[in-house]
Amino acid sequence: MKILIAQLNPTIGDIEGNKKKILLAMESARNQGVDIVVTPEMSLCGYAPDDLVLHRTFIEEMEMALNDIVKESGGITVLVGLVRQNPTHEEKDLLNSAAVVSDGNLLGFHDKWLLPTYDVFNERRYFARGKSIQVWTIKGCRIGVVICEDMWQNAGIEISGTTYPWDPVKELIIYKPDILFNLTASPYQSRKSDIRVEVCRAAAKTLHCPVVYACQVGANGNLIFDGYSMFVDEEGSLRQIAKGFQEDYLVIDLAKKSNTLTFEHDPMYDMFSALKLGVKDYFQKSKQHKAIIGLSGGIDSALVAYIAKEAIGAENVIGVYMPTRYSSIEGYEDAKQLADNLGIGFKNIAIDSIFQNFLDTLEPHFEGRPQDLTEENLQARIRGMILMAFSNKFSSLVLCTGNKSEMALGFCTLYGDMCGAIAVIGDVLKTECYQLARWINREEEIIPNRILEKPPSAELDHNQKDTDTLPPYEIVDMIIRGYVEEYQSTDKIAEKNHIPLETVLTIVRRIYKAEHKRRQAPPSLRISKKSFAAGRKKPLHFTGSLLEKVY
Repeated sequence: MKILIAQLNPTIGDIEGNKKKILLAMESARNQGVDIVVTPEMSLCGYAPDDLVLHRTFIEEMEMALNDIVKESGGITVLVGLVRQNPTHEEKDLLNSAAVVSDGNLLGFHDKWLLPTYDVFNERRYFARGKSIQVWTIKGCRIGVVICEDMWQNAGIEISGTTYPWDPVKELIIYKPDILFNLTASPYQSRKSDIRVEVCRAAAKTLHCPVVYACQVGANGNLIFDGYSMFVDEEGSLRQIAKGFQEDYLVIDLAKKSNTLTFEHDPMYDMFSALKLGVKDYFQKSKQHKAIIGLSGGIDSALVAYIAKEAIGAENVIGVYMPTRYSSIEGYEDAKQLADNLGIGFKNIAIDSIFQNFLDTLEPHFEGRPQDLTEENLQARIRGMILMAFSNKFSSLVLCTGNKSEMALGFCTLYGDMCGAIAVIGDVLKTECYQLARWINREEEIIPNRILEKPPSAELDHNQKDTDTLPPYEIVDMIIRGYVEEYQSTDKIAEKNHIPLETVLTIVRRIYKAEHKRRQAPPSLRISKKSFAAGRKKPLHFTGSLLEKVY
């Protein structure tokens, strides 16, 4: 038997376009003598469609698309991920399903049993859980079908404190499947080895059969899917793996024995590829083409400019440098050199006269009060207005250049440097920005080395440095990683990282006090275990004695 994993990049809501991708995969499979095509979870509508599924016409359009696929399935079997009406109307009206289609017939459905509600997932909001399990016989081969989370319980891997009273994999044991198919939409997460191999290995050993794992690829809003679909044999050995961060057709011939593989990847390559894919798909799926970026001569805007250039092409990116009296000559030189290295457009728009007009206008009202953060934020907001003017005039999207460390501490200006359509590196810690930039420069100097060497500064005051008001980012990022991503106690963070407890408490209090800013920030691409933009739920106001304890 030959199997084709159609690792597809669906667009949420584009049911007709997604159907065409599935039909093209089926045609390719026929040309290669393939018997079964498997597509990812919700391949007909894209993951996750959220409240779109509450529109009846959305579900009906999916049903019609599935009927078209059934009609085109002569001589081949295809497993299609979709959302459908729950025929029993118990619990919820909808089901997250995999349709089993073969040779012009709809043989049935597997409905997802385990519906995650942690982190970025909220499937119980929409779906009833599946309650039956079975196998289908295709060309003499008994196939079992499960969907994403259905396979994780069996692996015994802790998933955000979630356990279920059911295990679909173990329920399949009595049916003795010859092969197990898993349709999944599993988001990318940096800084971890791929535990999906372990999940497949556990299922293979439980059922004593091979596992075919079909992953979605692409970016939909905040979420990025990295692909890396795989085939694991009955002994739990990884035999084949699809490409990462791009659509791919992976053909598996069960009659041939391939070599055992190990999952090897470059963390920096994967992080960059995820961000690049996130930007590329954000533009393509929203039918936008051009980007505007405020260049400061610093690391963050340099990194965003490079990612944008790689994602949508240098001809579609404009960098705007906007100096005031506090801007350094080095900042201009570095911004200009970066733009030249990347081949992107470059604008130098001095804003000091605009800044002075604001100061003159406000001076009578601010009389007797010293210069402070107010004047710093004025500069950032003027820059935001300039960028948005370019956005309107040239039908372009502004890319926010704020990183996760700044977003965590509120070290950013509402309606200023926080403006934009998407925060490209909003889930990348400051120290990771430097690591990524050095990886980009591994063969040649693309981001000017001086950007990597000079102390970080917003240049909103004379000789200003970020460390004037913050601990070094190496310390800040250890605290953010421990508190936000790992939910460690402040005591443990201090002890583990040899940081004074008061420093940890100060940073954590700043995280809570900046919540209102993050609620108004652009959506950011999620790449970490716990992103501010998706999957993290905290009260808007958290003060008083509870904040002093900083849980």
